[in-house]
Amino acid sequence: MKSGAFTLFVCLATIFGNGVATTTPANPGITVTTQEGPVSGQLVLPTVRQFLGIPYASAGRWEAPVKPAQRNSTFQATSYSNGCLQLKTPGQIEFLQLLGGQGIDIPEGEDCLTVNIWAPSTSRQQNTAVLIWIHGGGAQIGSSHLPIYNGSNLVRDHDDIILVTFNYRLNLFGQPNAPQLASTTASQNFGYLDQTAAIQWVHDNIAAFGGDPNRITLFGQSGGGVAGDAYAFVHPNDTIVKGIIQQSGNVASFSQPTFANPSVDAATWNALASAVGCGTTADAAQLTCMKAVPAQTLESTAISNNFNFQVIVDDIYVFSDYPQRTAAGNFLKVPILAGSALNDGDLLTVAPQLTATGITVPFATQLMGDIFTELGFTCPAGASLQGRLAANVPAWRYQYQAMFANLSPRQDLRAFHASEIPLVFGTFSTIKFAPPSQDEIGLSRYMQSAWVAFARDPVHGLTNFGWPVYNPTTASTAQLGNIQNITGTVFTQGALLDLLCTPTALGAFQSFVGTLTGLLTPPSS
Repeated sequence: MKSGAFTLFVCLATIFGNGVATTTPANPGITVTTQEGPVSGQLVLPTVRQFLGIPYASAGRWEAPVKPAQRNSTFQATSYSNGCLQLKTPGQIEFLQLLGGQGIDIPEGEDCLTVNIWAPSTSRQQNTAVLIWIHGGGAQIGSSHLPIYNGSNLVRDHDDIILVTFNYRLNLFGQPNAPQLASTTASQNFGYLDQTAAIQWVHDNIAAFGGDPNRITLFGQSGGGVAGDAYAFVHPNDTIVKGIIQQSGNVASFSQPTFANPSVDAATWNALASAVGCGTTADAAQLTCMKAVPAQTLESTAISNNFNFQVIVDDIYVFSDYPQRTAAGNFLKVPILAGSALNDGDLLTVAPQLTATGITVPFATQLMGDIFTELGFTCPAGASLQGRLAANVPAWRYQYQAMFANLSPRQDLRAFHASEIPLVFGTFSTIKFAPPSQDEIGLSRYMQSAWVAFARDPVHGLTNFGWPVYNPTTASTAQLGNIQNITGTVFTQGALLDLLCTPTALGAFQSFVGTLTGLLTPPSS
């Protein structure tokens, strides 16, 4: 699973940091006018406005998104919409349990294309920078309204920022890989088309909420990081996005066979169609039949049969030649902050091994975790940044290294994939394995300040914050939560992180992983 992965929780009404006012403004600005009509939110904290579940698009099943309908009445943006339909395998449920069980039981449906907005109250600075979060989940699971994605704390504690999250279609609903839909001119990566629609909606409407449409930064983790990078390659001349943050994910992940399909393949689509009574002939009648099957039936059938619908390499939205496009500078040249977690791979090796067998093998499973970290996250992060540097794009790099008891409840999981998310959002208290430590609180404040500094000014913000521009051979990679400075950063050379990122070493890693996986796979009964 590549993910990353993740609803609103009750925040402290006491305001601290940045000296923001604690009195309720006379004009809270909770009703604003969008292009589709007025929406009404809530003042969830004395200095934070919240708007939930606003439609940014509508779409029929396996159709491209279109603008939402006009409304004559005020839309009550006071509760989350449905999440998009999920394909939760045992490994993915294990991951969600590591997030305190968040997202396991969220309401689901096909009417899920909505945004959530956290904005400063009208008594605070307006015309703010905008952070748009793309959630992870390997394009299989995920929702914008997991408690760890709540934007209240970040907006409360930092001026000049608005935070936006949104849902997009996933798995067989987001990328069905149906032969009938294959085209040389239209992509059936509908989840990615949803993301583009959401970004456009935010650009068109965010000024009404106090945001600056000319200062929009995308940030995402795992599949969300991949999606932000894919947006940069499919929109090389875009004028909306001014900065990108990649957390443990970029288009290099498409080289991993578990994430993207190389082309349209009728086998899985036809197997699902047959299982729900629509036959195995990929014709118009089959597609009509599939569109009539209840969504929950499609979902449960896909889960029970372990059918996998990944992002499609169609050379329309997702390309087969990213290395060549990178070398040619054929991507959106905006500043980038990219990095990974020290032990990203633990979630993909240690956790699934425990789920499958009830045990982890000392040394072997953590070694696999280390190899997966290099193959899937550390080396791709370095390669992504190297491509930006070659095109003279301002770039910064980090590696998240911290472990905290309430975020890493098992001793065999270290600084695992997605464990940095609650610190970026300041939502670590929503995970109840243990109380947050003072070091954790301190590191969260530091990381939030860094992310916000980048969003406010992608060109100069991190330099002014004290981070050197990335250079692989200088001490310019921020090691966040390093044991020498647990509440901040220690800088090191990126080249040291990438010592094993040669084609020969990576090939040897892949061969070794295949052998070790065979040894650790339990025999079938």
